[in-house]
Amino acid sequence: MELFLHFVYNYFFTLLRIYELSAQSLMDELLKCLPLRVYGRGAVLTLLREMGFQVKNKTPLEVTDIYRDDNSGELVCKLTPDGTGEFTAALTNLKLDIKHPLYQKVKNYQIEVSEALGRLDEEDTRQISIDKEDRGGFRVGSLYKNK
Repeated sequence: MELFLHFVYNYFFTLLRIYELSAQSLMDELLKCLPLRVYGRGAVLTLLREMGFQVKNKTPLEVTDIYRDDNSGELVCKLTPDGTGEFTAALTNLKLDIKHPLYQKVKNYQIEVSEALGRLDEEDTRQISIDKEDRGGFRVGSLYKNK
């Protein structure tokens, strides 16, 4: 359990450390450019369609505000697909208009986040294998097998 808590602490500490500098400065720059035109990716488009909006990957969305998530430190955008409704999505799930001067900075931030999450997935996989070794092959179901 102590090892697991250590992992969770490292997980959040790593995320916060990575996002602290680049996320804050990027957010400050993006806030000066509001409103922004972005395009949804994957889960964002699926969510919008489930909400009844007719959207495609080339349907422009308007970002009306940007803030940092309290837990992960990731940048979150308030969006409106039609000028009236609002919802939020992580900046990593959006694509900034390629003509925007901050396009490359946003893309670099998204790569940074993706790589950080990939490293955390590797740590999680290592933790699972450590947990299996600690059990020494013990399974609760073994207690109930007929002898």
